This record gives sequence, structure tokens and C-alpha cells, in this order.
Amino acid sequence: MKAETFQDASAQMKRALFQSLAIGAVAVVLYMFCVEPWQRDLQKTRQEYAMQQNQQARMLNDLKGAGQVGERLNAITNECQAYVDGLLEPSLGSYATSARSLLTPIADDVGLAINIDPTIMPPRRLPLPMPSSPQLYARQPIRLTCTGSYAAIASFILRVEEKMPLVALESFSFKAQKDPDNQLATLVLEWPIKGEKIPPPPQQGGPKR
Repeated sequence: MKAETFQDASAQMKRALFQSLAIGAVAVVLYMFCVEPWQRDLQKTRQEYAMQQNQQARMLNDLKGAGQVGERLNAITNECQAYVDGLLEPSLGSYATSARSLLTPIADDVGLAINIDPTIMPPRRLPLPMPSSPQLYARQPIRLTCTGSYAAIASFILRVEEKMPLVALESFSFKAQKDPDNQLATLVLEWPIKGEKIPPPPQQGGPKR
């Protein structure tokens, strides 16, 4: 073979090697400046998406928990309302009038006639820890007579206990009548009350100079 043939083959090999190197360099450059950043961005996007999913899941759990807390709060509020309703406050300056307005609907509902004694029994102070509260807290007895059947009287007492848990049945007396539908009972219900503020005690020894 002639020397020119070897020289042409060597030149072709050099060109092929140069082209391979050039293609490889271009591939490296494309990977470094295009593919690799895109992969990093894709990985970052996936991580952010996963974080958003976790955050969304936590928010949904928080919302679900908030709903449960709201339901529990409403239940507690409704439960406490029964105690608030049982606190007797004077109406037109009279505890008897206030008690009548609370008890009459219950009595009417069970078919019982009641009569509230307008004579107010003396209230009973509640023992409170020292120092004493500037507000008067006591229990006020209210006497009433009931006329109706045995079932109506018993149902009335149970309804009062259910609707006003703080009200206590202090005493109960029963006088049997010939008519079973018109029995006579006398009840004394003890009601929690909140009275007027107690004025502060006078200073001893006069004002200091």
C-alpha cells in the first residue's frame, strides 16, 4: 500500500476522534447547563409539592380538629347554660316573681297548678373562702304549693331538676285529697342567687394623716 493511503486513513481517524471529542464536550456542556439544572429543578419541585401535600394534610386535620373543638365547645356552652338559667335574679325587685316566671311554663307543660308564696324566706349565705367576695352569693328558698295528680307533681320536680341543676329540693310535704287528680303538695326549692355588692367595711381609727 502507498504511504498516501496510510496518511488519509490517519487523517480520517483524527477527524473521527475530534468529532467524538467535540460531541462528547457538547454533551457534557448540555448536561451541565441544561439537563442537570432541569433535574435539580424537578427534584426541588417534587420536594415542594410533597411539602405542600403534607401542609395541606395538616391543614385538613387542623380543620377537622377545629370542627370537633367547636362541637365540644357548643356542647359545653349548652351544658353550662342550664346552670346559668338556674341562677335566680330578682324580677321587678322580687325573687318570687322571677321564680314564678321560670316555674310556670314547666308546671303548665305537665298539667300542674302552682302558687308561689310571695313571702320571701331569708336567704342563706354560702361559705366562701377568705378573703370574702365583694359580691353576695347565697341560696334563696322559695315556697310553692302544687295542685294536681301524683304523676304531674313528680314530673314537675323531675323537670325542674333537669332544666335547673343548681336548684335543690329543700323540703316536700304532701297532703292527700279525695280526688286523685287534685292532690296538694308543698315544696320549698332552694335557688342560687347573686345579690348586691357588699360595701367595704369602714376604716378603723379614722383617716391617716
